[in-house]
Amino acid sequence: IGVNGAGKSTLFSIILGRCEPTSGNVYIKNGATVGILEQINDSHIFGMTVFETALEANSSLIDAEKQLEELKKRIENGDESAVNAYVTATEKYISDGGNEFRAKTRTMLKKFGFEDADLVRSADSLSGGQKTKLLLVRLLLSQPDIILLDEPTNHLDTDAREWLENFIRSSSKTFLIISHDRYFLDRVTNKTLEISRGLGEMYDGSYSVFREKKKALDAAKLKHYNLQQKEIARIEAFIENQRKWNREKNIIAAESRQKALDKMIKLERPKGKEKGISFSVAGSGAQGHDVLSVRNLKKGFTSVPLFNSLSFDIKKGERLFIYGANGCGKSTLLKIITGRLNADGGIVELGYNQTLGYYDQEQQILDNSSTVIDELWNVYSDKTNTEIRTMLASFGFYGDDVFKTVGVLSGGERARLSIAKMVSCGVSLLVLDEPTNHLDIDSCEMLEKALSEYDGTIIAVSHDRYFIRSLATSVLEIDSSGYDEGYRLYKFGFDEFIEKRVKNTALAVQVERSATGKENFELAKQRKSRLRTINNQLAAAEKEISSLEKRLEEIVSDINSEENAADYEKLARLYEEKTATEDRVLELYAKCDDLERELQELSE
Repeated sequence: IGVNGAGKSTLFSIILGRCEPTSGNVYIKNGATVGILEQINDSHIFGMTVFETALEANSSLIDAEKQLEELKKRIENGDESAVNAYVTATEKYISDGGNEFRAKTRTMLKKFGFEDADLVRSADSLSGGQKTKLLLVRLLLSQPDIILLDEPTNHLDTDAREWLENFIRSSSKTFLIISHDRYFLDRVTNKTLEISRGLGEMYDGSYSVFREKKKALDAAKLKHYNLQQKEIARIEAFIENQRKWNREKNIIAAESRQKALDKMIKLERPKGKEKGISFSVAGSGAQGHDVLSVRNLKKGFTSVPLFNSLSFDIKKGERLFIYGANGCGKSTLLKIITGRLNADGGIVELGYNQTLGYYDQEQQILDNSSTVIDELWNVYSDKTNTEIRTMLASFGFYGDDVFKTVGVLSGGERARLSIAKMVSCGVSLLVLDEPTNHLDIDSCEMLEKALSEYDGTIIAVSHDRYFIRSLATSVLEIDSSGYDEGYRLYKFGFDEFIEKRVKNTALAVQVERSATGKENFELAKQRKSRLRTINNQLAAAEKEISSLEKRLEEIVSDINSEENAADYEKLARLYEEKTATEDRVLELYAKCDDLERELQELSE
């Protein structure tokens, strides 16, 4: 971890051998392979389908297939010298996983939300989030010993993040992770390397543990420094007094203490945090208790409804976070609330004397041709040059940075400038769409502090679960498949929401509602029926697996028999049947995993 520009990505480049260090060395165990997931940018051109891109993780097996095809053609043309090479290459292909890698690739893609129809799509047509997931699939399939992840949770939806967290926690691989997602870091890391002011310091523990240890360590360093300064001042005063007496024994005593002082290892004054942002959010003064009312809101695109009959109220001081998978309509809802998009039906009403500030994750409220200082001056025309520059400095813009044009700013700089424009206006309702995207951890924590002290009301969309946990007083989850009404409002914080949230899975056996005895009976009946169905399906799958594994033994025996050694056509048929049979066994094992997981959910 470290502020933007601290050198985190440069360190990854050095580990990968793409960048030479000024001094020092990187040692990697002999034979260990290193893979990296990099942040998606415009230079990522795929040029293949989704499935083909994921298959690149097994390029050596694809090359081996081409070699086998060539050897097979030579054998068919009567070249007996290719037989031994074909047998050897086939054995290596099988031992390296040649018969399983396509099925594994499909399974992994499905775990990350790619449907069968997506597999034949051009990878270039995917969104940024989908491209990130595709590259992550390809990396995990290649199974490097050391996995470098640069902001892996950017653009990932909740389900994909949770799957990745569980994968990392259960993996025996070594992971090095750059991330601003503190919740993710807490879930998956056991060491934290902080890079600050050109130095790296390692701490045992996840991010939250590191933060407490660092706070205690910084306090101890400052205490030791202050104690030493007092001791130095006491010795120097003693020396000065002894020299005033100017007698031989006093001079000897003064020189003795001076020698001790000269030999003392002086502690450096602990440096504070690197320059970051430091600001507060201006409130709007008097305002009504009723902030926002949403009634029977409807919105959809083409024939797909995002939400239908969505209703909720927001009161003064509430901090409502809107939660849900990518594409469920979270940002669309914010655009409707702020008047940037029309609803298909329903009412959105601001309360009496309410003023609204909006932060857009796409930062479309900035003029790319304008300078940083002009962007702020356009909002605060009554401020002096010094006042504007002071405001900009509090958001990390120093010196000539204020004369940069918006078009050349990084994502983090654009985010800070957008927040600067919004938070000093004095509004009663802040509407925030992914405000922590592009911010480093220190900036996120400064934003959290400012928002927690803000006396107005907040409606926000965020994938940053640490940010949500720090601020949320209520959570609105949009999930058209999970809830009959398409959404549910939880009037408590994030941790309690995660604990109590209701998903309409496993026939809604966990749905919390004041059901009548009849409804409970119906649910119990459906649960019992589903349990019976799952057990029957498991039994059938296990029976088929047993049968197929017996057939595999027969096929392997036929392949290795001397009787078939020269019958190349039969060998080819046997290998094809072996591949198809192994693929089917893998599919059945995956199905059994899913059924057993559902069985466990229903049994809880």
